[in-house]
Amino acid sequence: MPTKVKLILTLSVIVIGAGCTWLEAIYADPFVAKVIAGLVAFLVVALWIFPEAGVKDGEQQSD
Repeated sequence: MPTKVKLILTLSVIVIGAGCTWLEAIYADPFVAKVIAGLVAFLVVALWIFPEAGVKDGEQQSD
C-alpha cells in the first residue's frame, strides 16, 4: 500500500477514534473510552507494521 494512502488511513482512524473516545468519556462509560483508545492505537500500529495480504513472489494466483 502506498505511503500516502497509509497516512490518510492513519489520520482518519485517529480523528474518528479520538471523536468516539471523547464522546464515550464525556457522555457514557470512561472504561469504554479507554478500550476505544487502545483499539485505535493497535489499528495504527498494525497498519504500519503488518504487511499486506497478497501473492508471494514465485507463486501463481489461481483463478
